Amino acid sequence: MAMKSIKYSVAGRLGVALLTGLASMALFAAMPQGEFACKVRAQGGKLGLVLVQADTRALAAKAAVGADAFTTDNTRARATSVLECIVPEQERFADYQFQQFFENLPM
Repeated sequence: MAMKSIKYSVAGRLGVALLTGLASMALFAAMPQGEFACKVRAQGGKLGLVLVQADTRALAAKAAVGADAFTTDNTRARATSVLECIVPEQERFADYQFQQFFENLPM
């Protein structure tokens, strides 16, 4: 009898490990694939930056509204609207000064 409980225990542990692995793979697969940098208007009228992970530019813009933005005056404020979202590795902000702000941020 002791052998059976050991076998079941090992099989049970393997089953739990398999389910845990599958669940973590499903969670990883559900993560958005794109990374976006969004220029936003924050509370108080300040310009700011929000980094967002999303599948599309439209979803990134939607996610950026209400997020904490790092503003050009080195504070944080809640984003109230999105002015522009870019793919950082492929695009640049239209506003040269804001692009410089983005490039000089320590990340």
